[in-house]
Parts: sequence; C-alpha cells; structure tokens
Amino acid sequence: MASPLVDYRSLMTPDSIVIYPGRRKLLLIIAGCSAFVALGIFILISDDKAQLLGASTIALFGLGLLYPAVRLVRPTPAVIIHYSGIFDNASGLSAGFLPWEEIMDMYMAKIKSQRILAVRVKDVENFLSRQSGLKSSLMKINLNLVGAPINIPASTLPISLEELIQNIQIKCPNIEILSQEP
Repeated sequence: MASPLVDYRSLMTPDSIVIYPGRRKLLLIIAGCSAFVALGIFILISDDKAQLLGASTIALFGLGLLYPAVRLVRPTPAVIIHYSGIFDNASGLSAGFLPWEEIMDMYMAKIKSQRILAVRVKDVENFLSRQSGLKSSLMKINLNLVGAPINIPASTLPISLEELIQNIQIKCPNIEILSQEP
C-alpha cells in the first residue's frame, strides 16, 4: 500500500538512486515568485481600484514562494528510486511512496509549458482515498489534465525527465514507459 507517510530515510539504502531538488532551479522559482510578490505590493500601494488584484497576487505568489524556500533551507530528496518502489517528493502534491506493483505505467506530458513525468496507478480511487481532501482534489485535477494523478515536475529536478526514466528503468526494468500520453 502506498503511503505518503513512509519515512523516506528507510528507502535511502546504498543501492537506491536518490535525487535532490536542483538548488539553481529552486532559486529561479524563488526569484520569480518574489518578483510577482513585489509586483503585487506595487499594485496594492499604487492603485486603489486594484487592491484586490494586488492582495491576491501577494497571497498566491507568497504561498508559491514557501515551498521552494523550505526545500532550499531543509533539503530532502525529491525522488528516491528504490528496488521496492518510488518515493515522490518533488512537488507540493507529492505522492509519497508507491510500490512498483501499484504503478500501471508512466509517460512524459506537459501542463502548459511544464514538462512532467505522469505516473498512472492501477487503482486510482484507492490511491486518492489515501490522500488528504485538498490533495486528493488537486490530484483529480491532474488526472483530468494529463490522465494521471501523480505528476513529477522537471522544474525542480537537477536532471532531465529522460534521465529520471533511465534511472527508474534501472531499478524496475519491467515498468511500462509509454512513448506518449495514452
């Protein structure tokens, strides 16, 4: 049974492939979010009619700033590829640990311009039932966007999705990697 609560340290064995978030990519995300927070502050103080827009911009990008800042200060693995499964901690909607037996297949996809590794599970309802309410709802949106509830973004990884797939195939050669979205 996949569980986001699995202690990832138990998966960090000498034969595991451990991938930490790319520091440079995290810094770029922080810089981008900070620029929008600054823009929101400028809008808030300069235009009385657009205060809601300014406050919304500050709130949205301020929240968006938190995740990469925490990941930069307290580095934890983004992905651990273990002989028993994969641990996804690459985004705010990370799936946690998934045994290989629960994974149906994987494929590269795009959400707008962001490249992701989409992971389809065999029992979507069971997987979603183990997530918190908000996380489950957001993963359903992912499911509708790209056909998979689990999406590992390339934007925070220091390696390409192609390299990630090669590493996955080293630990689980039987995993089905589709050449395109189903």
